[in-house]
Amino acid sequence: MFDNLPSFNEVLQSFEDPQRMHAIVVHLPIALTLLGFVLTLGVTLTGSKVSGLRWTTVFVLLLATLSALWASATGEDAEHHLPIKPTGIAAEVLVKHEALAQWFWVSVAATGFFVLLSAVRVTWFRSVALVFALLASIVSVGWVAAIGHHGGEMVYRHSVGVPSAGTEHDHDDDKRDDKDKYKDADKDKYKTDTPPVKDKDKDVETPVKDKEVDPPVKDKALDDRKKGNEKDDSERKLPEVEPKDKTIFDP
Repeated sequence: MFDNLPSFNEVLQSFEDPQRMHAIVVHLPIALTLLGFVLTLGVTLTGSKVSGLRWTTVFVLLLATLSALWASATGEDAEHHLPIKPTGIAAEVLVKHEALAQWFWVSVAATGFFVLLSAVRVTWFRSVALVFALLASIVSVGWVAAIGHHGGEMVYRHSVGVPSAGTEHDHDDDKRDDKDKYKDADKDKYKTDTPPVKDKDKDVETPVKDKEVDPPVKDKALDDRKKGNEKDDSERKLPEVEPKDKTIFDP
């Protein structure tokens, strides 16, 4: 299991690459925003009467705000170091992703601010602050989901910021093209400019000499059988009957 862990140098290389750095950092605001929503919901259900839960929620939302700013900064750095500038639909998705991520921290910070206001001991003020905190938290979850959607579409559909995207596929195409070239070369190797030679057996009719053909075995056997029957008929004669003495009944 531990053999699959990356080395320290590989981790450092990941932080040196702007695209990888942004891909690592963006997970922090996503996770912290979802955790902040769960904690805010708990604070609302308890009426912000549990001070430990309330201050924990404020601290988590503060971290979410800072991580959102950090992710936005790394995203701008990654955009400046793109190997290929996106165009068309990919550029439009990038603009939407950047516009949403740029002001996302405001929503998270507002959630934490309303949770902080719920510490006031005035009942009606605390209730209003908790309602706004819960609404801001819901908006933050939807907001970060939209950012993640555009970011995932930009990377996995349009391959923005992924220099190696499609390399393996292109490499396979190159191999396939090379194989086709080799096949064509092999075919050309055996091609000649000489016209095709006609098949003599098909085009030229060779005369066949008359040969004495033995009669078929069936006919020969039949002839032998006929001859044998004739011999049998000739040899088969009725025996001579000696005349008997005439009797008184004979005419």
